[in-house]
Amino acid sequence: MRISRYFTDLMATYVADINDFKTDSGGEDVLAERLKEKRTQIPDLMPMMKTNPEMMAVIFHKSVVIKKPKTVMTYIDKEPAMFPAWNDISSSVEFQPWATSIIDKLKVEAGGEHFLLTTVMLEHLYALYEISEDAIEEMETEESDDLAESGGEWLSEHGFDSH
Repeated sequence: MRISRYFTDLMATYVADINDFKTDSGGEDVLAERLKEKRTQIPDLMPMMKTNPEMMAVIFHKSVVIKKPKTVMTYIDKEPAMFPAWNDISSSVEFQPWATSIIDKLKVEAGGEHFLLTTVMLEHLYALYEISEDAIEEMETEESDDLAESGGEWLSEHGFDSH
């Protein structure tokens, strides 16, 4: 399966932002605290929803449950112009209770429905990325000679192709 250029381009920044949020300078896990703080900045982040959606999408990290992965994955190769209306996909995902009022507000904003689908896709891709990172760590412990090749093979075996 191909990943659209849109999601490929956003994913690197999304992963970097989450990695930056994970630990403090002492190596302590501070992800939950930083996400909570970031969520207080939603009004300030709203203008970024269209231009840099990955910067705002991070507020929903670990808050999305994909109930119908096959439905969600049908949009992984799409650019925003091809995104469905939010109501067409909303039954395929579930957000944590704290996010529901925010989701309701975002749906009616200009570009809000596209932003929500972008958020869902980035979070789903991140979950897949974490799985592949775990696989790479496992290969490292097995002293794999070519991790890049092995990682590429793993992605290919799972149907992913990026352009």
